[in-house]
Formats: sequence, C-alpha cells, structure tokens
Amino acid sequence: MVYQNDPRIKKERPYLAKYGCAFTSLAYYREKYQGIPWHVDGLIAAWDAAMRVGVISGDLNGDGDYDDGGECEIQNWTALCNILGVHLRNVEGHFAIDDPLVKGNYIICAWFNPRTDYTHFVVGTHRPVEFDPIAGGSVTVKEGFPLRNGLRVFQRLS
Repeated sequence: MVYQNDPRIKKERPYLAKYGCAFTSLAYYREKYQGIPWHVDGLIAAWDAAMRVGVISGDLNGDGDYDDGGECEIQNWTALCNILGVHLRNVEGHFAIDDPLVKGNYIICAWFNPRTDYTHFVVGTHRPVEFDPIAGGSVTVKEGFPLRNGLRVFQRLS
C-alpha cells in the first residue's frame, strides 16, 4: 500500500501528505479487500481528481494554500469512493464504536492525541489498528485514543 507520507507524495503533493489520512484510509480498501494495488501515480491522480471536482475542498479563502479551516476536507465520501474505485457507500454521519451500524461495515476511525492536539484517521478502533496511513505508525495512534463519535461508516456494495 502507498502511504500518505511516501517520499514522492511528500514532494509532489504535500497537502496529501499532510491531510490525506482519511483519503488514504479509504483508498486502502481497494488494495486490501478488492485486491487492486495502488501505486503513487494512481493515488496522486485520484487525489487530484477529487480536488478538481470539489469532492475534497480546495483553497476556500484564496490565500494560495490549503492549511485553513475547512480546506482539504472530504465533502462527499460516496463520490470519493467512486473516484477511488472502492465498492463502498458512505452512511452519512459520525458514529460511536458501539453503534449497531458499525458491525459488518468498513470503518474509518478518527483518533485524537491531546499532547499534539491532532486528529488522524485510520482503519481500526483499537491498537494495533488494521491500517495507519503513516508508514511505521503515527504518533496520534501511539499516544492518542479513538474519538467517541469519530467513526465514518461505509456499507460494502459487493
């Protein structure tokens, strides 16, 4: 799997490297469960396509970067599933670990590290997580905890 902190991604798409954890956690499904591997070029192309059509928000205030509130955030999870070629459909909302919808579905979980005040999306609600988009594992998962209502739920289509 290609990780969001891949050296080429860090150089060519620094905002994917910085903010692409939810995107990469969703892309992981294709490789793991559909058996279709990702390569850096393909992941970058999918990121660019999602940005181009507004599925991931762009530079909202026109200051030339994507570091402000609301920027580089997924606006339409199901449309992103289509761009990534994953056979999933988003269930709208944020869910708790004990919500009945969680069982049997694909889950992306927001983890929070109070020391760094950073939120990071991964596949998994307990350590060790199934997939952390940071190669070698993120500080957020190592030191933090899953957010109570931090789950994004996706129904499998096939």
